[in-house]
Amino acid sequence: MRNTFVLMLGLALAATPACAQHLPPDALDRLSAERQGEIGSRNWGPPVNPPAQAQVLSPLPVPATCRSPATDFEPLYAAPARTARQVGVAAPQIAVTDTVHDGWTQVELTGHTLAWIPTRDVLPYRPLVADHPTGCTVAGQRANGMIAFSHPDR
Repeated sequence: MRNTFVLMLGLALAATPACAQHLPPDALDRLSAERQGEIGSRNWGPPVNPPAQAQVLSPLPVPATCRSPATDFEPLYAAPARTARQVGVAAPQIAVTDTVHDGWTQVELTGHTLAWIPTRDVLPYRPLVADHPTGCTVAGQRANGMIAFSHPDR
């Protein structure tokens, strides 16, 4: 008996169209105004305008130049050898130092971590988007060690 009641109730509800789907826009606005009157106004407090935080950059421990890797997700190694432990992958822009050893170039993975990439895989900086500025400089490092790059106008 109960299953029959539930089945019939479900069929009745499925056959009844929702009224809001067939109401004109002015009727929906009227219903919305009535509902707003029932729930009243809400005081969310004064708007919060977060202060603009100045980006404090410090110089890198080792001077570096902005370059690009030859391929996307180029592996970076802990030492100048393919048998060394992989410590990360190269982003589209990398901070390359002047240190070169046996065909490997040292890069700054973060301001605190150095890594190595094959020298032949280090190319001049190339933007990801064709109309992006073609210049790139290493601006410094953030407090968390992340390297910041700047892109001056063309």
